[in-house]
Amino acid sequence: MSHDTKDKITTWLADAGFVVAPFDSPLPSNAEWGLAVATPPPMQVRMRILGLKRGGIVVGMGVNFSDKHREELNRLPVEERVKFSAMLLDRVLSICPHCRIALHGGIASPTAVVAEILLFDEEITKQRLIDDAARLVNVFLIVNALLWEKFPHTIAPSRQQHSSSFI
Repeated sequence: MSHDTKDKITTWLADAGFVVAPFDSPLPSNAEWGLAVATPPPMQVRMRILGLKRGGIVVGMGVNFSDKHREELNRLPVEERVKFSAMLLDRVLSICPHCRIALHGGIASPTAVVAEILLFDEEITKQRLIDDAARLVNVFLIVNALLWEKFPHTIAPSRQQHSSSFI
C-alpha cells in the first residue's frame, strides 16, 4: 500500500468533511501507515484507517459504553444482558453486514463494540470509502441509540439543544 494511496484517501476524506490527522498510536504489525479520522463537531465520531503492508486498508472504530451504561447493564440479570448483546449485534450487523464485529467484555458483560471494514486495493474508491465511513458512523449511532433506548434515565437533560447533520 503506497503513501500515494494514503495521500489520496486523506484528500477524499477531507473533501467529504471529515477531520483527518496522522495516526499517533503504535501501528499493528501488519500496518504500514495509519490515519485518525473524525466527523466534525459536535458529534465527532472517531475512526481509524490502517494501510496494510500486503495491500488494502482497514477502516474501523470502537464504541465504548459509558460508565453509567456499563453500571446499568451489570445490574440486569445475566439473561437480560445476553439478550441485549444479541440484539445489539443483530442491529449492528443489519447496518453493516460486511463489517468485522467484536464485542468487548463478552456477551454477558459488554463494554464496547468494535467494527471494521476491510477493503482490498481494487475496492478502494472515493465513493466506497465515504460510504463505508458513513456506515461506521451509523454503527456508532445505533449502538448509542440502543443504549439510550434501554436506559433512557441515563440521559441528562441538556440546557442547550444542538442539531447537527453529517453526510
